[in-house]
Amino acid sequence: MLTYENFVAVLLGAIERSGLNIAYTQELIDTHALGRSLSITCLPDGVEDDQGPEEPSLRAVVAFRWSPEFTVFSLRGADSLDDIERFVDERLFARSRTGPSLDVEVIYYLPLTPLQQRDVAALPLLAHAVQELHGTLVEEHEVMRVDGVLAFDVDGMARVQGVSALRLWSLDDALYDVELLALTFEELCTELHAMLELLYAQFGPPEGSEPQSFDSFGSDRRYFKPPTA
Repeated sequence: MLTYENFVAVLLGAIERSGLNIAYTQELIDTHALGRSLSITCLPDGVEDDQGPEEPSLRAVVAFRWSPEFTVFSLRGADSLDDIERFVDERLFARSRTGPSLDVEVIYYLPLTPLQQRDVAALPLLAHAVQELHGTLVEEHEVMRVDGVLAFDVDGMARVQGVSALRLWSLDDALYDVELLALTFEELCTELHAMLELLYAQFGPPEGSEPQSFDSFGSDRRYFKPPTA
């Protein structure tokens, strides 16, 4: 099995070759369990991060979690798990005879106008529009799931707080094969790049428009950028 360092190097190489517009990255380590995670935030071509505290309204985030058991498995092999059976992540141990599996998430976050935020009834149409765009790039059974978050004020009025779409890439054999992993990541980056451009063309701000203001939403919570690695 490839080590964490090998895995990340292949991912970053694919991202560099694809020409994705990277805004920032975040790499974390769990100081208790020693698990690791990496997230990479991408923007449409030509869109610059404004360096402000809020997350860019239209973005895609590539993320995965590398459990501490993966590190043991990658450095010492499957036999090393025999002595720590009770402590191993259940999903990993269930596959320990054939090897672990890792999910890489690509999450697309969509910008919402004030009108879209207030029009809760239009949320299914918005989700369908996103899935139709994705359907032009993948097979029907691979179309990603769209999630919507609703918020209710003190008067019980509903508002769409956020819309995102999740594309899951499950890696099995690719964890053992650098060439296969590189091909998988190249496919991931190609699809991500194309999907971001499609979303920007349909949902991006009109040319010359002002950035969305958060003042009109009163004391709503803001989501700030994480510190970057």
